[in-house]
Amino acid sequence: MKKAHRIILVDVVDPHTHRDEAIHNLEELRSLVSTYKGVDIVTIIQHRTRPDKATFVGSGKAIELAGIVKKQKIDIVVINAIVKPTVLFNLTKVLWEMNPDIQVWDRIDLILNIFDLHAQTKQAKLQIEIARMRHMGPRIYGLGTMLSRQAGGIGTRGIGETNIELMKRHWRDQIRNKKEELEKISAQHLAQLKRRQDQNFSSVSIVGYTNAGKTSLFNLLAKKKKVVENALFVTLDSVSGKLYLPTLKKEVSISDTIGFIKDLPSSLIDTFKSTLMESIHADVILHVIDVADPKMNEKIEVVEDILREIKVKSKKVIYVFNKVDAHLGDGKKTLTEINNKYELFTPQFISVKESFGIDKLISEIEKNI
Repeated sequence: MKKAHRIILVDVVDPHTHRDEAIHNLEELRSLVSTYKGVDIVTIIQHRTRPDKATFVGSGKAIELAGIVKKQKIDIVVINAIVKPTVLFNLTKVLWEMNPDIQVWDRIDLILNIFDLHAQTKQAKLQIEIARMRHMGPRIYGLGTMLSRQAGGIGTRGIGETNIELMKRHWRDQIRNKKEELEKISAQHLAQLKRRQDQNFSSVSIVGYTNAGKTSLFNLLAKKKKVVENALFVTLDSVSGKLYLPTLKKEVSISDTIGFIKDLPSSLIDTFKSTLMESIHADVILHVIDVADPKMNEKIEVVEDILREIKVKSKKVIYVFNKVDAHLGDGKKTLTEINNKYELFTPQFISVKESFGIDKLISEIEKNI
């Protein structure tokens, strides 16, 4: 069995933030690390008004971090932010002496490595390659520029501007080639969707924050046996099935899509647009929400922001509040609050685990087809 990665989580928080709250804010990053089959050995929380421009945590904390890397035999340091390439390079330099193979990642690096674990189709693999190249490109030729300046400063020729330009051109060519490949697959997918629309074949798409229970609902509605794991980003490719609507006596297409997560840059969302094509063109969207999640409202906003960004054209979005069996507290009060706040989205309350509320949800889908 492969040895689990030993990982340090690093975050910078406002000086007034209590440590308990700061640790709670790292829960999602912990879930990502767990999905990557890593073990978070240590958590470093630095209280600063803003992250340090050079090393994110500041020089003193970086030296402390180096000591922990050596003592705990750490493989990967993960920063809970999206940072500039120079920050990752500077922090790596501080840690190299303690572990020459140390890797320093930001949130996007971690997510892309998780994507690598779950990518099955050519489409998903291409999307990940493009996203990684977009994310890593500035880091690589930025590093080249830095080494050139350093080398020039000590009287040697260095990497040279010409080589850096060649590197950039090669990187741009690689991205263009991969994008052209992806666009061919996307064009075929779009043509299939168009044929389906021309045949008056309706479609339903399931979206939601990652780990909200989308795949479990998809399995139930489409009578599929897609593997369900308690982990983030298990679904990368859009997977389709058929849902029978008894009142209308017809079948519709239903699809499960990649889960959303906060702080995703536009470039990453844009890369995965071809996977999200089913959602963009669906007649009905089922937005699955974990009703037992204390950050429920915040996660609803994240999903809605991404749906706006990818320009979803659906005529109807239905909010599906899942896991009612796991909800703690005053259920009647919560139900009333949700109905009042989200009445435009026809809230449905279900438990996939207990098969509760499913018939009512199917009736609501029928009304909107």
